[in-house]
Amino acid sequence: MNTKLCLLLIGLTVLLLGVGGAGWMANHLWGPSTHAATDGGSVDETAEGVVCTGFVDLEHGVRSLAPLHPGRVAAILVKENKHVKAGTPILRLEEDDARFQVDEAEAALAVAQVQYEQAGKLDAQHRAQIAQQQAAIEAAGFRLEAARLILKRKERQAKGDLANSEDVPIARHEVKALEAQHHAEEEKLTELKAVDPSLTVRKAQADVKRARTRHDQAKHQLDECTLKAPSDGTVQRITVGAGDLVTGNPAQPIVRFSPDEEPLVRAEVNQEFAQRVKEGMPAIIRDDTRSGTSWYGKVMRIADWFERRRPDAQDPTAYTDVRTVECLITIDSGQPPLRIGQRMRVLIGNVPNLTR
Repeated sequence: MNTKLCLLLIGLTVLLLGVGGAGWMANHLWGPSTHAATDGGSVDETAEGVVCTGFVDLEHGVRSLAPLHPGRVAAILVKENKHVKAGTPILRLEEDDARFQVDEAEAALAVAQVQYEQAGKLDAQHRAQIAQQQAAIEAAGFRLEAARLILKRKERQAKGDLANSEDVPIARHEVKALEAQHHAEEEKLTELKAVDPSLTVRKAQADVKRARTRHDQAKHQLDECTLKAPSDGTVQRITVGAGDLVTGNPAQPIVRFSPDEEPLVRAEVNQEFAQRVKEGMPAIIRDDTRSGTSWYGKVMRIADWFERRRPDAQDPTAYTDVRTVECLITIDSGQPPLRIGQRMRVLIGNVPNLTR
């Protein structure tokens, strides 16, 4: 009996110890003070900080450069990972078609300029034509007046039987013909006065402007055959080589270009923890795949909208239907350099060991 009682007491003691240990584990491992760390935004409840992931980027992102028009690549002029100045040629397309268009535009501009010069002389020509027509009207008037006098003389002679009576109708027809001619000359003068040479000059001037615009456009197309750096920066990646055909809508950027800007971290905070993050909060940043160097910064800007978490290329099956808010975190100066695209783990707020 004593042995059974002892075994019973021992069993009860073990049971009580097991229940107590399970409660302790539940309170310390799954309770509110847990220090969880998930990709979306785990929270240290005791410190009220937020843990999330992000990646190194520029404020306006890495630039994707491409020629304005399709063509075949003639030459690659710089190497990848090379720092260049603004305006440095990066690659050049074949220029034959563009040069032909420039030559054609230059010829069209020369023709337009000649026509404009000719139009400038129209005003003097128009004044001379009006003067000539006025003289022609005056001459027709004199001939008409002479014909009328002859008609009167023949009519007097016909009454006195001094001339053939058939000469009178001939003289009358001659007067009518000269009257019609005089009227025609007056109509020509009216037509000349209705012409405005300044309109032709303005049209020729507009033609010159249009031809010059097309010439400038052709020269611009020729210049755009050479892709140049938009600012000081680094050529990260060139996805084409000499002989490749560049289409109007490439499937991937032709050139990835990183301008000389201070890098920052784009952090994704889950919607449930977004209210804990404020602008100006300090942050500690570490590489997401290894421990070691830490970078320090602060929250510069918080987006006013939520969006889905970015998909993970290393894990396409990862759950992405999670709403996150983007936070831009600036990096304090005087720290080791970061690589664009580097995935980071970010601790925002009153995280431990924040002071350097």
